[in-house]
Amino acid sequence: MPAALRLPLLISLLATAACAAAHVLTFVGVAFYPILFFVPLLFILVPLAVWRFRRIPRKNFLSEIFADIPPGLKIGTVALFLYACANFFICLNLLDGGNPERAPENRLVLAAKGKIIRELTPAEFRRAQAVQVRLVTGHLIACFAITAFAFHVAWLKTGPALASDKLR
Repeated sequence: MPAALRLPLLISLLATAACAAAHVLTFVGVAFYPILFFVPLLFILVPLAVWRFRRIPRKNFLSEIFADIPPGLKIGTVALFLYACANFFICLNLLDGGNPERAPENRLVLAAKGKIIRELTPAEFRRAQAVQVRLVTGHLIACFAITAFAFHVAWLKTGPALASDKLR
């Protein structure tokens, strides 16, 4: 694999692993907010993946000469997309459509659009923060992993993979 594809692929995979670790931590009530520093990386990797993907000739996608897209990538893409959608709605339901915030009187509340939905205890506040991070990391995992899949498919369908592929 050429370095122009290997480097973004590795960065995407490492970012996916970091987001997955932060996502798992939210299930035990830990809100790891520094993972949000990975969001700007998406603004670099996604356009780069789309650019690499768009450079693949349309005929290469269906050609038997070029390597087949592994079924695991296809299934993984669909599964991650479905998980991101389900995670979004589950987290919204857990947060009652609001966000955990500190009110001016130093109260812990769940608020939406400036209106207080309800007051929270410190334990409920930490749990709500963890759910809020889970909402974001669910999308980050899907975006980074699908970007990595796109780089892998770009490699398979542009020709360099032909050297190691077996023809049927």
